[in-house]
Amino acid sequence: MRRIWLLAVLCFLCIAGFAHAENRALLVGCDTFLSRPDTSPSSANNVAQMAEALSGGAMNLEVLVTRRYGISGAAELTELIRDTFSGAAEGDVSYFYISTHGLWEPGEPGNSMTLLLSDGKTENGITAQQLHDAFSEVAGTKVLIVDACHAGAMIAKGIRDEYRHIFEGDSFKLICSSGGTEESWFWRGEDGEEMVSGGGYFSDVLSAGISVKTGYGADINRDGVVTLDETGRYLLSMHGASTVHIYPEHDEFPFLSYYAGSVRQQTRPVGNVAFDEGILNRENPSIVFSYTVFQPCRVAYQLVYQTAGRWDFEHAQLVYDTGDGMDTAGYVLPGLKEREITLESAMHGYVLFQILVSDESGVYIAASCPIGIVDRELSEIVISHSGSFDPSRGEEMGFVITHDGPVQMTAVIENGEGEKVVRLLSRACSRPEQLYPQGSTLYWDGKGKDGKVTAPGEYVLRLEIYVNGEKWEFLSDPFALVGEEN
Repeated sequence: MRRIWLLAVLCFLCIAGFAHAENRALLVGCDTFLSRPDTSPSSANNVAQMAEALSGGAMNLEVLVTRRYGISGAAELTELIRDTFSGAAEGDVSYFYISTHGLWEPGEPGNSMTLLLSDGKTENGITAQQLHDAFSEVAGTKVLIVDACHAGAMIAKGIRDEYRHIFEGDSFKLICSSGGTEESWFWRGEDGEEMVSGGGYFSDVLSAGISVKTGYGADINRDGVVTLDETGRYLLSMHGASTVHIYPEHDEFPFLSYYAGSVRQQTRPVGNVAFDEGILNRENPSIVFSYTVFQPCRVAYQLVYQTAGRWDFEHAQLVYDTGDGMDTAGYVLPGLKEREITLESAMHGYVLFQILVSDESGVYIAASCPIGIVDRELSEIVISHSGSFDPSRGEEMGFVITHDGPVQMTAVIENGEGEKVVRLLSRACSRPEQLYPQGSTLYWDGKGKDGKVTAPGEYVLRLEIYVNGEKWEFLSDPFALVGEEN
């Protein structure tokens, strides 16, 4: 059993509607490639997990098509999209999930991002533009879930340039597993020479969050409707290996609905994970967290440090839970658990903290979180943006905030009179986004506190940065919100 915890982790290098609608889903996974590393059985397992999750709730799926073991290329995928969603009408929702390698180089929006397609015999890619064009022929709302390295480049997020993207508008909703410069990670479990499991960190968290496994944990307000915004927030809180991005920001689109009164308790043995907010330093090198155990299970904690800006899973540190509330066999017994892990080495940067759970059904990651560690003074802060945007066209204002290492940030949009329009962040800890130079990305949809698009005019982003108990304030250059008056 102990060997199951040895996770051989790789990355994809370069690599709902309501009852009146008739919704459809197409799920595709590619594991075997001619030019890139084999990821078996991770993408196939991802598709199976997502199919199980999307089949639940009240999604009213008329069609569910899965292609677990690859697809030859763009032509075959385009034809499969056409066949799967041929009956879609206005008011219907079409769900598309893909797990594969992602390729991205800065360049023209739509053609700089490619998803690699392969069935092990034939291999080529489909660009963001080609994928957009294929779905543009489908009526209704299209929800695209992209689980690949550099996925955020499809919506111009998690990158330093290319502020506009081709999916802008009302008909597309996107969930991307990683920022444009980031890798998207998966794992494989090994028991001796035998591979026992495998899957993507992102897809595992997403599929669990929208299913009874977690009592529909992504439904933050517990109203029976999981919105796109709730899904994004849930993924950011529970998935630390990469930075999830969604489009549009803060969107209340009903990603999934279910009967809230039927859910009394989740089926996974561990849930309700909570981390103390804050950044660690040499004087305070301890991670404080809590979780609830619903069924006896084994629990371990994995610490993954960064090397050259990438998670170094090969040299991860594994710590088994030995706290209170355990039986003689090493199983953690039901109840609330409050724990504290002290880092042996607190170097400037980030550490990925993962809670691993094992029971009769296998091994999974209950939650993960990037933890910031600071041991130097605040570096220069630079705020960049594109200068203007038009929310009526589906555009969002993107900000790139350059800073060296972890910080806590409060971010507020102000109008030309210095009045607060909306708060985007409140003492939020930064995440490693693999930007170079280092920094963070942030996006505003143009809406105020009332959820309505604000008046055209000049605005600024005000930042409050917190490091080691000290506070600094920074103001961006003005930018313009353009468009017609409401």
